[in-house]
Amino acid sequence: MSEQLQPQQVGFGTARGCEAAIHATRSFVLSNDNSNSVLVKIDLKNAFNCVDRDVILKEVLDLAPFLYPFAYQCYSGASNLYLKDSLILSQVGAQQGDPLGPLIFCLAIQKAIVALNSPLNVWYLDDGTIGGSPEAVIEDLKKLIPALREIGLEVNPTKCELYACGLVPDASSRSLEELLPGIKKVNKASLSLLGAPIFPDGVSAALQTKKEALVAVRGHLGNLSSHVALTLLRNCFATPRMTYILRTSPSWLFVDDARELDGQLKLTLELVLNVELSEAQWVQAALPVRYGGLGIRRVEDVGLAAFLASSFGAEGLVTRIFSLNGGISPVPFVAEALARWSVTVPGDLRPHNPAVQREWDDVRSKHVYSSLVSGASGADLARLKAIAEPESGAWLHALPSPQLGTMLDNDSLRIAVALRLGAKVCEPHRCGCGAWVAENGHHGLSCRRCAGRFPRHHSINEIVRRAMVSANVPCVLEPPGLSRTDGKRPDGLTLVPWRRGRCLLWDATCVSTFAASHLGQTMRCAGSAAETAAKQKHVKYSALASAYDFVPVALETAGPWGVEARRLFGEIGRRLRERGGDPRSGSYLVQQVSIAVQRGNAAGIMGTFEPGTMQGGLF
Repeated sequence: MSEQLQPQQVGFGTARGCEAAIHATRSFVLSNDNSNSVLVKIDLKNAFNCVDRDVILKEVLDLAPFLYPFAYQCYSGASNLYLKDSLILSQVGAQQGDPLGPLIFCLAIQKAIVALNSPLNVWYLDDGTIGGSPEAVIEDLKKLIPALREIGLEVNPTKCELYACGLVPDASSRSLEELLPGIKKVNKASLSLLGAPIFPDGVSAALQTKKEALVAVRGHLGNLSSHVALTLLRNCFATPRMTYILRTSPSWLFVDDARELDGQLKLTLELVLNVELSEAQWVQAALPVRYGGLGIRRVEDVGLAAFLASSFGAEGLVTRIFSLNGGISPVPFVAEALARWSVTVPGDLRPHNPAVQREWDDVRSKHVYSSLVSGASGADLARLKAIAEPESGAWLHALPSPQLGTMLDNDSLRIAVALRLGAKVCEPHRCGCGAWVAENGHHGLSCRRCAGRFPRHHSINEIVRRAMVSANVPCVLEPPGLSRTDGKRPDGLTLVPWRRGRCLLWDATCVSTFAASHLGQTMRCAGSAAETAAKQKHVKYSALASAYDFVPVALETAGPWGVEARRLFGEIGRRLRERGGDPRSGSYLVQQVSIAVQRGNAAGIMGTFEPGTMQGGLF
């Protein structure tokens, strides 16, 4: 790319460029507070549809000649637009849906922008912001307006905005209003750029707006399946909708507003899941899935990490913007954010790459998770260690689809979430076997009279069989004529060699993480119950080990897998990728197994109720 393209003057639609423009603008207005400087936001009328195509081709040829043959093919002639049955020939503007549209638009306005002399000159596509002394801004507007008109663009004065950093002479105000008649004057609370508040005065209102949007969507989520609603809440309506504000604004300064928003988020989550969360359970639920949470992130947890990552990521570009215009100004609020970080995270641990939000988030999440583990004991300790294993949260990443069999019904989802968070699963009652079932429901995970074990066992083996067939490995379940010393048959056998010329023999089991016989182990090490079960399988199938490659598929109800099960599914996933080409094949397989385990857990717990208190099954 040509060195003539200056990043502060041409925005290519990147998120980092957008954030740099906001940080640079905030730095300018704060450093010029109470001066006579002004800030003008420029809006263009229907910009992408009006820019002259001859100008586009000329600038592409000059600044990015390697793109010219393709651009010439697309823009040298008229393109077709359709209005019902009518055909309209379009001869101006970037074509609708063209992925190069933002780039070629920026190239078209490049010369008009680089001619400006204001200290602040940042553009994000067709949104421009110039700032400086009234005289400098007026002179730039006198050059910019006719220059844009020459390439087919018109400034929309009534949508432009003016912010005065201090007292502006009357003559300058009149000149600005003459150049941009009807320009809107804004104050600190209403000044925003690309949707983000510039001054802290506007952050509280922005958070309140996000809270109101969350409350508005709550009723609609209640009309959906719980699994679908949870997926939408986590990936669309909760923190993802607020990430932009959190990255570009010092939201961490507004603790009360953040907690109020988080309170509404907690209430929404409880309504979606039909699970009551204590404060500790809410803290865990707000962790990323990889740290044992549900991925429903709190503003209080994410705000500081998001702002720091954005600030460090845009720092170089912000510095370049001001250095190219005669000065250097740091990103505002970074020092205050780092001071808050040192208080939040003991030891002031910082990531190796401060421009990556996930690395800041990992530091804090590890600290929160460690705090939860250090304060837990017994079954809670075993649970917290188990759910941090990679396979334990795979079901949370699955897209809920009844056609693919990846959607949990409302009861199964409620039980899966309650077991993961240590919340109340049911009222204490007596199981059909005579044992007492506590409110955590753990007895149902190991009770031999509950119905969940057999459907889960069948479902896991069927998933393995289908995956083998998809990987072009013929296999059979419960192979006839093949049994261990006690007469029981293994779960499955491949009909062609799997490794070293031997056919694969597998047998699946899913043991309770919280059973009294396993709890001492699982409290010390996650997955130890599965490893013990795998060793027992090897002993039972020792007579067949000389002729077959035996692999125990040992899983736990809380999610962890045995080492050999991980290797087997990893190999199946590799073969699926080689055959189908989808790099996510292995992940989908793990998700299906994880969902089968959760369904089995729910069926086991629901099976502890007396006959006649419920109808139907969960499989």
